[in-house]
Amino acid sequence: MRYRWHTGSFAWLIHRIAGIMLTLYIFLHLYVLSHLKDPVGYKTLLSLMKNPLVILSEIGLLSLVLVHALNGLRLTLLDLGIPTKAQKLLFLLSLVIGVVVFLLGSVPLIREVL
Repeated sequence: MRYRWHTGSFAWLIHRIAGIMLTLYIFLHLYVLSHLKDPVGYKTLLSLMKNPLVILSEIGLLSLVLVHALNGLRLTLLDLGIPTKAQKLLFLLSLVIGVVVFLLGSVPLIREVL
């Protein structure tokens, strides 16, 4: 028997991967914040934030947050009683909204790199 991927199972996998990556980011973020007790470390971190690689990683963080949040909203709507037949439409709607918000949010960050 072969497993067939449906929109819901694909969205489930994306949601889990984004959640794990966001959890890892939170641990990294707390680690960095715990080392900012002195002004020299703070200034060093601020200079590091101007690095194009860090700015690109912030764009990646934006995409992770959008994917996880919009998929969570889709799941909430399904739990509130929207029929599962609308799952594909909800997934596509969250994808379109996510792309629009991502473009609006990432353009200022990309301008910093250029």
